[in-house]
Amino acid sequence: MTAPKFTFTGLVLVSATNEPGVEEKVLAVLEPFTIEINEIQRIALRGRLIIGILIGFDPVHAPAIEADINAFSENSGIDAAFDYSSEAI
Repeated sequence: MTAPKFTFTGLVLVSATNEPGVEEKVLAVLEPFTIEINEIQRIALRGRLIIGILIGFDPVHAPAIEADINAFSENSGIDAAFDYSSEAI
């Protein structure tokens, strides 16, 4: 197993109506950035979908990633939250 490329991680939490394509749309927002996807978890309950995407990236890009996800969130009706860490995963 290879070591992660990035030591700084961000947890992107998304909550939306459980409909097809939500995860793909969020990942499309992240596509322009140089990131490492470490883990994706999904929970579907009572018509809602919660997605946790753990990414590794350069911390200088955190504001831009957060701004792009927030802009997407405002235009698509999803809720998003972020958590960052420099600790080893």
